[in-house]
Amino acid sequence: MADVTDFGDYSVKAVKSFEGHDGYGFNCNLYRGKKKIATCHDGAYGGEVEIHWEGKEINGEYVSCYKEEEPLLQAHCNSLPEVKYGEGLTGSFKVDQSFFVTELVTKWERDKDVRKMQKQCQTKTLFRQPNAKLGSYQIFNAPLSDRLREHIKAKYGECEIFNDVLEKGEVPSVLLGN
Repeated sequence: MADVTDFGDYSVKAVKSFEGHDGYGFNCNLYRGKKKIATCHDGAYGGEVEIHWEGKEINGEYVSCYKEEEPLLQAHCNSLPEVKYGEGLTGSFKVDQSFFVTELVTKWERDKDVRKMQKQCQTKTLFRQPNAKLGSYQIFNAPLSDRLREHIKAKYGECEIFNDVLEKGEVPSVLLGN
């Protein structure tokens, strides 16, 4: 996830992700507050996220909320600081609507993974060894205890114990792509 942390009162729901031609894609509903304002689609073909604005029928005519909602979303994107390029590149870019929605979906999926790990940590111990492969971690089928913590440290060295990380309200490194 890049540097976007201010999502205002925007959120996504009904996220469905998939692998497409050029990588990761998704479908989702975009909300401002409790109001659904758009359906979004990233077809994983290398293009921008498609935003299909919601509307309603008034006096037999379909009226899109585009004129009302699009400027609000654009204003929010414009209020965000530029995001630095990653992976050794220099420079930065302005957040556009496509990137913003993608970041919302990334946050939604990471939050879902955190909730799943929190549930696992009720009955299991999750940890990551130093220098472990990207995305990998281990699970002991026992709740975390001082004795188990000492066993992990003695056998594997200083490990990131996800139970502890999550209890502090932080996100385990494995979910941050580290």
